[in-house]
Amino acid sequence: MKTAEHFIKELESSKMLMSREVTFHEYVNELLGFQSVVCKMVAGEAYHEQMRIDEALFLMESTARKNDVRNHPAIHNGIIAMKKLSKELAITMSGAKGESIVSRTLEYLNRPNTKVYRNIYLTDGQDETELDAIVLTDSGVIILEVKKVKSNLTLTEDGRMVFASDECYDKIPIGEKMAIKRKLLKNALEKAISSANLDIPVYVDSYIVFSAPKGQYIKIDDRYRMEKHCFRTGLNKKIENYLGCAYYKDEQLEKLDKIFSEMESNVKRFETDLNYDEVRRSLAEAMVVLQGKPKITVELKIPNDAEQKTKQIEAKVIRKKRKQKDNKIICFDYIATGAIACVVGAAVALGFRLKRV
Repeated sequence: MKTAEHFIKELESSKMLMSREVTFHEYVNELLGFQSVVCKMVAGEAYHEQMRIDEALFLMESTARKNDVRNHPAIHNGIIAMKKLSKELAITMSGAKGESIVSRTLEYLNRPNTKVYRNIYLTDGQDETELDAIVLTDSGVIILEVKKVKSNLTLTEDGRMVFASDECYDKIPIGEKMAIKRKLLKNALEKAISSANLDIPVYVDSYIVFSAPKGQYIKIDDRYRMEKHCFRTGLNKKIENYLGCAYYKDEQLEKLDKIFSEMESNVKRFETDLNYDEVRRSLAEAMVVLQGKPKITVELKIPNDAEQKTKQIEAKVIRKKRKQKDNKIICFDYIATGAIACVVGAAVALGFRLKRV
């Protein structure tokens, strides 16, 4: 039987999610690869290329119930790890798909002297963030925060996004999150401009871009009213008509483009809430329990011809003895019946004689 360490090495051999210093796109690819490795390990021969983590989770729970170990602590922790992984996949892939769609939309942007930069990581040592996209225009800099939505949502008075199902995935209010993004980008730009001995004013604006499924009507109930937002379908028009506080000349735009390009080449993925070392450990310990006890195989002995012939003779003898016993019982029944009849006849005859006397 495999130990937990064997399963951990099997998961680590894929080299997926072993480093925390990766770009967002690298993280997405490694997350998908890790999903495949986990599914193969859990499903075994039942694995297929289209299998997703939810299906592997179902197989794990079914096997645990079948082996009567569903309440085992290791199984409980393994299932929790699988559910966390499933949620991380759902959120990450939703964001990646939304960003991809917005990126394709921006390819049709019709505004001169405009450039787009994607997935830029920023930190000041205390706060950190990743910007989905930055649009550089001659009127200022615009941060784009992409949110993929499938249902109506509300921007609450405290700046949180709440969906129709009353679910809120953001750890902090969207208003606070956008303020941090604007602050970090403004500080980073001012620092880079100062280091290059340039004199360029910095104006940073932002839009929350909601990306909804094609043909689906989504309603936004904005009770916060402190953040600009639009749908993906109206994004290009917003940027094309944008009038900010700046007026950058061609030379200034060229310098800013160089600064943003260096930021873009230095992107990395900040740490997620999910600790993948713990995920690997929980899954490995659950797999040890799911192995169960080895099956006991019983060797069936096939009798040879001589043994079969002996058994046939023994069976005939047994049948003959049973028949003789049955015959003796029947004979005894006849004798007993005859004796009773004689006694009854004698009693009747005696009765008649006494009557005559």
